[in-house]
This record gives sequence, structure tokens and C-alpha cells, in this order.
Amino acid sequence: MSHSADQFRDFIGAIPTLAWSAASDASAESFNQRWLDYTGLSAPEAAGWGWKPAIHPDDLSRLLDAFHRARESGQPFEFAARLRRFDGTFCRFLMRGNPVRDERRNVVKWYGTNTDLEDRARAEDALRLSAEGLRLIVDTIPGLVAIMTASGEVELVNHRVLEYFGRTLDELKHWGTSDSVHPDDLPGVVAAWRVG
Repeated sequence: MSHSADQFRDFIGAIPTLAWSAASDASAESFNQRWLDYTGLSAPEAAGWGWKPAIHPDDLSRLLDAFHRARESGQPFEFAARLRRFDGTFCRFLMRGNPVRDERRNVVKWYGTNTDLEDRARAEDALRLSAEGLRLIVDTIPGLVAIMTASGEVELVNHRVLEYFGRTLDELKHWGTSDSVHPDDLPGVVAAWRVG
């Protein structure tokens, strides 16, 4: 099945990250629109070696060295470097490149992506802060709070539950076989979870 150049360009343009292609010597041949929009460079400006101003000056020589080593070995490369956004802000990206070889196994082209590491770090920080905020809310509820799975397994309890029972979370996870529930009530509580 063959694909036209337009189909290939559409495919590259739809990739949800910054993508590029380069000649074997690292001179740029093309960028997807996301890369151009992010850096604020036009395709003619970024072509050849025009992409270099988009790399933080402190990272450029190390990136070029990593690319040179990859070119010598013919192996893919990964390198973290700061990329300049259109507004002049530098953000950390993971830059990956893969070689394309001709029939004699010579590297003739590189295809690569630049993945924003700061987006991921911000998402992880937001998730951590959200979890900490939820934990704080649950711990300040003036009552016993337990979050359980549909099958009755304890996932999370607030500090009041731990204080009330004088047990750890791991000990409370086995509530069905412990004395956490009064022996007269335990069969009914276990049965209620099994019905649910």
C-alpha cells in the first residue's frame, strides 16, 4: 500500500507532539505545524540550520554532540534540552530521533519528536496536589470515613478511623477476618457487601 506525500504530511501534522525530519547531517528538512507554532519560527526560517536558535544556548552544543554520536553509530538518540517557545520562554523537552537507512544501510534521514517534559511534570504536580488536598479534606471530616471498593476492600480511611480502631490501614484492609466489626454483626456486614 503506497501513500502520497500529502497523506504523509497530513499524518505528521496530526501527531499530537512536535515532529521534525532532518537530513543525515542534522540539517532540518521539515517540521510539523505544532513545532512551528510552538517555536514561532516559519518553515523557511527553521530550515537547514535555522532551527538552532530554538534550542537554549547552554544545551545546543550538547545536543549537537548527542546527534553526532547517534549519526556515527547510526542509532536512535534521546536527549533532554530546553526549547524556546514563541514567547521566548524555554521549556524542557525530550528530543528523540530515529534514523532512516537506504538499501546499503547508510543513514539518509532522521525523523524525530520533541515531547514537552514540563507538561508532564505540571500534570504530576497537579495530581499530587489534588491527592494531598483530597487527603486533607477527608482527614478533617469530623467522622469515620472509609473509601472501599465495590467488593468491600478498604482503599483509604481518614485519620479518625485509624485512631478509633487503633490499627494501621493494612490491618484494616482485612476487616472481614478481624475483630474490627463486632462478631455478632460481622456475618451481616460481609453478606451486605457480597450482595452489592
